[in-house]
Amino acid sequence: MSKEMSAPLSRTARLLDLVPYINTHQGIALKDLAKHFDVTPAQMIADLTTLWMCGLPGYTPLELMDLEFDSGYVTIRNAETLAKPRAITFQECVALVLGLDLVMGQFPAERQDLMTSARSLRERIARQLGVPVQLQATSSVSNEVVLAINKALNQNSGLLIQYHALYKDDVSSRTIKPIYLYELNGQRYLRAYCFSAMDFREFRADRIMQAVHKEVPHGISSHQASEEKIGFGISIKAATRDIAERFGIVDLTENKDFSLTSYSRQWIERSVLASGSGVVITSPSYIRDSVIKSAQQLLDRYEHS
Repeated sequence: MSKEMSAPLSRTARLLDLVPYINTHQGIALKDLAKHFDVTPAQMIADLTTLWMCGLPGYTPLELMDLEFDSGYVTIRNAETLAKPRAITFQECVALVLGLDLVMGQFPAERQDLMTSARSLRERIARQLGVPVQLQATSSVSNEVVLAINKALNQNSGLLIQYHALYKDDVSSRTIKPIYLYELNGQRYLRAYCFSAMDFREFRADRIMQAVHKEVPHGISSHQASEEKIGFGISIKAATRDIAERFGIVDLTENKDFSLTSYSRQWIERSVLASGSGVVITSPSYIRDSVIKSAQQLLDRYEHS
């Protein structure tokens, strides 16, 4: 280790080693402790000060580490208490079992050794503390899809995906080049260049039904898009929260007209129909006519049911 201030990971590793070492070397001189861990005395004092805030859950003065090093010699006064095995609660056991289940879902298919070890550990924890073994935390995103995306990101390659578009309510094949994965409001999204749209798009990871490797051009352009935004107008008849969220309108007011845009004609029609009498589409005329036709078909079904 360097004599200078340590990087976070190396410092964390040192802090974990400090406690058992001090416990077996009670009263060690501060300078000797610093020399053993190859850091300066100032760094060691900073480490010991950090340990003051560590301890067992509850984190009151009764559970925190009771360190003494003002005299130049280091001692842990409550070492015996900290060394006692701690029983975990039922809630903590549930968290462990569910956590292992999530970890198992990320193992590559060829690592059956890891899968077997994790499954055995999960069953032992559940059996010892009375947690149902059937308890599972299944990720909404397919493990095969995640692995394919990560591989494409690491290799800077493309993917052929089967994607369920919510706005159109259909499954389409798209060739994409992944850029990065991110999380927003508890959902994972994939930012990628879509060669079908010839533009950048956001894909919800849980709606990617299948993903396989596909060669794509190295150069991608965002200057030309095959999908143009559709301008449309609506008149608000009921200023409700769901309508405001559906159309992304902040200052929603009844009997007020709004001009909006969308890439999907299907989304416009479905959103207007879902709003019932709360929204009237005013333009363009061909989408308005389509909405009227769909609404009439729905009414006809009710009359003949």
